[in-house]
Amino acid sequence: MNTNQDVKDFINNCQVVIIAGGLGQGLKHRTGDEIPKPLLKINDKALIDYCIELFSRAGFKNFILLLGHLAEMIQSYVGDGSKYGVSIKYSVEKEKLGKGGAIKLALENGTIDRNKPCVIAYPDDLITDPNFPQEIIKGHLKGLKLGALATIICVSKTFYRYGVPKLNERGFVIEFEEKPPVHMPATIGRYILQHEVYKIVEEVIGKKKPADFEKTVLPELAKRGVLFNHMIPVESWIPVNDEKEFREAEEVMSKIKR
Repeated sequence: MNTNQDVKDFINNCQVVIIAGGLGQGLKHRTGDEIPKPLLKINDKALIDYCIELFSRAGFKNFILLLGHLAEMIQSYVGDGSKYGVSIKYSVEKEKLGKGGAIKLALENGTIDRNKPCVIAYPDDLITDPNFPQEIIKGHLKGLKLGALATIICVSKTFYRYGVPKLNERGFVIEFEEKPPVHMPATIGRYILQHEVYKIVEEVIGKKKPADFEKTVLPELAKRGVLFNHMIPVESWIPVNDEKEFREAEEVMSKIKR
């Protein structure tokens, strides 16, 4: 059983890697070519603020931002991290490397400390549970005791984007359900990696450009039997990938005191 001290010790030795270099195509009408998606605001707070503050409030002190599109704007807004009470370093790609390639670059240029574990996060989605960082570390520590080297954070279900009819043999709709739940685990784009995984990242990605982390590294970790899962309630995760989700996020976050 992991104690609170175990969790605190892990957090003190852990770095948060935030991948924030994407184009945010689903919200292009809001971003245009003038603002990066992480700087879009939900109820007067930027997405990047929500992401950094979630982890800083849990005690994380060392952050690395992997940037690409409109990197200068994010650097100017976030700064050195002092306004959050943390330290922030940057790794900026000069060409499209993909998520996996961006992580590999940060390892090569020394921005990511090879001797420390990391939490990988994206500022695209919102987490409503303030204890999320501590809970996922507890799950990761459980996996470590079982021989894992990495943990993916998942929800037990998502919701289908369309209405689903059930038809009889004559073509009549006998049942109809709007956006039914899909009862399959789904990753929310949050991962925890032990430092041993960094070498695997470099081996798997090699010279691929661009290289997607989820398509290259995660399948390899699963193949090697070192990838653990930690499940969170679906209600605590708010994806923000299009206008509908953006408006839903505004409504939910307006009800939460921060």
